[in-house]
Amino acid sequence: MKTSNNNSSKIQRKKKATKRIIVEIIIAAVIIVLAILLCFHLKNLVINRIFKVIELKPNSKGYDTWANPPTTITRGYYLFNITNPTEIVTDPSSATIYLKETLPYSYLLNSTKQDIQWSKDNKAISYSIYRLFSRHETRFNPSSVDDTGVFVDLLRATFRTQFELKPAPAFYALGGNNLFYHRNAVEQLEGFTSELFNTVKDKMTGPNIDKSGFIYRYNGSRNYNFTIKAGIKIDNLFCSMFAVNIK
Repeated sequence: MKTSNNNSSKIQRKKKATKRIIVEIIIAAVIIVLAILLCFHLKNLVINRIFKVIELKPNSKGYDTWANPPTTITRGYYLFNITNPTEIVTDPSSATIYLKETLPYSYLLNSTKQDIQWSKDNKAISYSIYRLFSRHETRFNPSSVDDTGVFVDLLRATFRTQFELKPAPAFYALGGNNLFYHRNAVEQLEGFTSELFNTVKDKMTGPNIDKSGFIYRYNGSRNYNFTIKAGIKIDNLFCSMFAVNIK
């Protein structure tokens, strides 16, 4: 009886083991088949899902996010303070210019698309980028509005490159005789005037021409006009990729 029971038990164990092996083989085969299918179709699946989200078409989520991005860029601007202007003026031939970099003046930059126009077939869109600068609420130190120094005058430096090593009298007639000005640091970014600026002011273009200064000149201004064309064929996939023309 014991031998018969042992044989029966062994047979049952073998059957269970065989069933388990068959189930494992089936599961492995299914996983392999799915892996092969994903290998061939995952790329198309991911790309199609992405383009459904970012598709540019009127009244779509992708279009609204593109036109008014929810993100704001933080920029830090540095100035270079000339620490030995008197030495340079007294002995220009042997003096070395020493520059000291200021701490960053932090601003928020928000960009939106405006003047948006669709083509008649809705396959091209033209727009302009408008930029708005504002002082960073936490990173811009309020006391920095009182910072002063002798800063590099980019307008004067650019104008100086048009003359030889020893500039002609016309340079001083237009740019002024004072080589260095003690000025407010923040005004160098948000707007200032000088003798040279007043001379070339009439030749400047743009919405903000009453003062000089990077942020002042670009704040609230319009960037170049852009055109996006959709429908570029890449890797046999008809995707709404971007071809940007800057006018």
